[in-house]
Amino acid sequence: MKTLREKITFVLTGLAYLAFHLGTNSTVDNISLGSVVSGTVQQLLTTAPYCIGFTIVAVALIRYFTGGKWPPWDRVARIFFTIGIIFGFYFNLYNTGYRAEQERLNREGKKPVSELRFSPGETPRPPSYWA
Repeated sequence: MKTLREKITFVLTGLAYLAFHLGTNSTVDNISLGSVVSGTVQQLLTTAPYCIGFTIVAVALIRYFTGGKWPPWDRVARIFFTIGIIFGFYFNLYNTGYRAEQERLNREGKKPVSELRFSPGETPRPPSYWA
């Protein structure tokens, strides 16, 4: 990072990474600062292992194709941020769809899908795996 432009774009990429991971732990009716912070931290911790793993693979490929030289640390961080933005987008998309489905089921008075597997009086049995 030698020029001011590189520094600004690095900071903007980091802010975009955080923006794509914003989330809440509560429903839309009950949003507070604490729920946004805890939801964001939860999502960052959920996607971080995948981002780190894909970043390691991407840097290894870059090293292989460039003759074994490590890219500068800011380039590695940009790769991490970019992969994290992609994971954050899809994770938020999945969570939004899941919450919308749960709210729809609650409005219709139906039980969520995870509670439909067993009858109220039935004891759950592990599945048998016979080939």
